[in-house]
Amino acid sequence: MTTRTPLAALIETRMQQLALDKAALGLRLGYQNPAKAAGRVYALCDGHITSTKSKTALHRLPAAIEVPAEVVETAVKATASFLAELKWQQDEKLRIARETEDAEWRAAFIPHAIILGERKIPTSITMCAISGGPKRWLDIELDLSEPSNTFVQQAIAALPSKLDLALQLPFFEMGALSDRLVSPTPE
Repeated sequence: MTTRTPLAALIETRMQQLALDKAALGLRLGYQNPAKAAGRVYALCDGHITSTKSKTALHRLPAAIEVPAEVVETAVKATASFLAELKWQQDEKLRIARETEDAEWRAAFIPHAIILGERKIPTSITMCAISGGPKRWLDIELDLSEPSNTFVQQAIAALPSKLDLALQLPFFEMGALSDRLVSPTPE
């Protein structure tokens, strides 16, 4: 964690006053292995205060740094609040970024229709690409000067120009197209 928590400030201040390093403090917390002892102190300083091991270490911390239990409890509560605030700020930044991205997408979106065939990949990729690609064969551009409630009728009207006489779409199998064409019912 790049930001110093209130608990880290308390631990580091007391370590300086008591002339302890992290391994020595970890040994005071009851750990036998100096590397693991130092690791637990690092974890506490980094704000990892909710695990079972951290809770056990926090229970022993007042005696280890020679302060009243209330001082440690206050630092732990302040750290929890601090971490919750950081989490909220990160979530807020993410929400704003997503809203901005969504607004940009909406601003750039152009309504259109897409023909869905049995295949998503053309049967002859090379010939499809040479002849204009999937965009030419599958996309139906809509007249945006017309109201949006005419988009379905526009898409249905444009289908015959996209399909060959056998109601097939070049390079994309259509299956039973007549089953898929449904005229919109007026509301």
